[in-house]
Amino acid sequence: MKRTVYQEAIASRDANRSNSSELSKIQQYRIQLKSITNKLREMAEISGRTTATSNQLLRECYQLTNTELDTYEGWAAKGAYIRKGQHAYLFWGQRVVSSNGYEYFPVQFLFAREQVAFKRA
Repeated sequence: MKRTVYQEAIASRDANRSNSSELSKIQQYRIQLKSITNKLREMAEISGRTTATSNQLLRECYQLTNTELDTYEGWAAKGAYIRKGQHAYLFWGQRVVSSNGYEYFPVQFLFAREQVAFKRA
């Protein structure tokens, strides 16, 4: 059975986990997200989809093209909670420019509508 790009990135992350014990959790997530994004961009270029953004490709990879996504705090503000056992999807956030001029894209943790339940009144 052929593994998806996402499954392949998870497997490589697990294989490299012993090497990354000194990295913080967020650094490990950034490495994982970079790996997935690079593979998706290669696949998009081969298929001629050069205008697709990284987050668009990630939505397709996660099979979330027709679902609402939001952060933990966003769902809480809407009166919902994340169901037990659900894990966030990794996306790239908006560009951040720090006070010393360093630019980066933060990792964003989003949950799909299917992963939440609304509180009963």
